[in-house]
Amino acid sequence: MKLYHLLTKVLKKPVFKLTRSVYDLQALKKIKKHTKLYQTITDYISLSESTGCSYFDYWTLYNTIRNNKPAEILECGTGVSTIVMAYALMENEQEGSLTGRITSMEDVDLWYQKAAKLIPHNLKPYVEIVHSPKVEYCHSIFRGVGYKGIPQRAYEFVFVDGPETTAPSDGTLTFDFDLINVVTKADHPVSAIVDKRAATCYVFQKLFGTDKVKFDARCDLCFVGPLTNADLKSRMGGGALMHTFRIFGNSELNFIMKS
Repeated sequence: MKLYHLLTKVLKKPVFKLTRSVYDLQALKKIKKHTKLYQTITDYISLSESTGCSYFDYWTLYNTIRNNKPAEILECGTGVSTIVMAYALMENEQEGSLTGRITSMEDVDLWYQKAAKLIPHNLKPYVEIVHSPKVEYCHSIFRGVGYKGIPQRAYEFVFVDGPETTAPSDGTLTFDFDLINVVTKADHPVSAIVDKRAATCYVFQKLFGTDKVKFDARCDLCFVGPLTNADLKSRMGGGALMHTFRIFGNSELNFIMKS
């Protein structure tokens, strides 16, 4: 909890806010040049009353889907990002790619109902919205929350923007667990983007290493992967509690994963 508050405090510093504002303006200009995409986004926002992500997030997701062309996408938290990724899948298909699919998970009934109702007709073939409660999961020493009813599919890309990370059992702040469940079953490469969730990124760095999990404070996004179940097994196959020994005062403990 203390670490989370420290990270949150740092990320709210004016220099990071200014940088994100610049990135957002640059992304908005690029999206506006893609007039049909921009119109689709603004129409959805006006109808859904969703605050959504930033325009930099939208542009990053759009380019990720267009460039990597994943066939199966898992989205944790339905919203404007669903529309952006679906639009990218539609354009991929128009250029000859296989029809992609977004499995979009949502635990808040209000947002689920709105999204199911308002998704544009031309994007419906690319999206399956699943209403599911969040539950708690554990992996080694880590406890997190994730969606209960995620369909078993060969996900290639995961966007993490939900659910809220407070544990149902006791209200403790945890982290978003769903990517771990995906990677556990994946024998093919899986990549992910995590939006504005410093605690989640911190745990992922401990599990997968900083070479696989890169947090960019300038845009408040975390880029993960590519990962397979071998990455999780190799790091969690063993570990040791290490410490910096001090004769006086507090000795620092750190859990070192097997590499």
